[in-house]
Amino acid sequence: MIAINPPYLQSELFVMKTILLIHVLLLCAITGFTQRGYVHKALKNDIEKKQEATHEDERVKGEKAVDERLDAWDESDKKSREKIQAFPTMSLTMVMEFPEKPKSNMSITYYYKEYNCASVMKFENTTHGSSMDRTIMNFKEGKSTMLMTDKKGRKTGMRMELKTIDWVAKVAIKKDNAQLANGEASLKTTNEYKIIEGYKCRKYIHETEKYTTELWVTTESKIDYMQLNRALYHVFAGTGQNQNAYFDAGMKGIAIQTHLIPKDGHSQECIMTMEDINAGYAPAEMFSTDGYDVKDMPTIRNVWDGYKEDK
Repeated sequence: MIAINPPYLQSELFVMKTILLIHVLLLCAITGFTQRGYVHKALKNDIEKKQEATHEDERVKGEKAVDERLDAWDESDKKSREKIQAFPTMSLTMVMEFPEKPKSNMSITYYYKEYNCASVMKFENTTHGSSMDRTIMNFKEGKSTMLMTDKKGRKTGMRMELKTIDWVAKVAIKKDNAQLANGEASLKTTNEYKIIEGYKCRKYIHETEKYTTELWVTTESKIDYMQLNRALYHVFAGTGQNQNAYFDAGMKGIAIQTHLIPKDGHSQECIMTMEDINAGYAPAEMFSTDGYDVKDMPTIRNVWDGYKEDK
């Protein structure tokens, strides 16, 4: 017997069959995409593993080269810090003026004692919510600490390796000395004098391809400029003052004023003048971190070792 369904039942069955078919098709499609995704991921992982295996020797060789470079850097830094000489106890303020952009004018007060230098920066225009209170550098230990106070009065600090900062100065000084030695730069002694901050200063002219620098140098300062220069050059150039190109060219003393005049339009003219030079004055509190929550920042070695562990 053949069962004949009423028309309305035939219509409902048709709709139900259609919905069921759509669900089946969607399920098949999703399953297919999922399977294809799993296959693609498996293939990708397999390819990556094969690539890693293929280049394992190169990776190990590269990591070894970085380790050796960091070891050499550590050893070189350790040796250079063993030679560092103490600073004379003193303080001074370096006033920096930018004739073309006076809003950029600023000053930095330095305090020197033994192997330490603390500095305080002041800007003519300050709009920051937090301030940099002091930077303390211990050149013997090779540590630099930056102390800050935010707009809520919270006092924090960051301590980091000094060698990751002072290498820029070392490169610049070595390049400057090399230019004077090979004739790419010149230092001219003049017979022009003037009084700056109460000191009789002699004018020297330093010429490079990019700058003309007028240096006003005195030997009348009460501070031990020979000790200061030796300490600074040991710190930033790894050498004593007697091996410095400026000293060899006849410039002895301390530059009370430096006038930097660029020869292109990419840099600003700048006049740097030493003020308030005080021999024997460097308050102990300038080198203290009391009251600050100081955190040690990761070293380059820490970051590199962490990368290797993650691999």
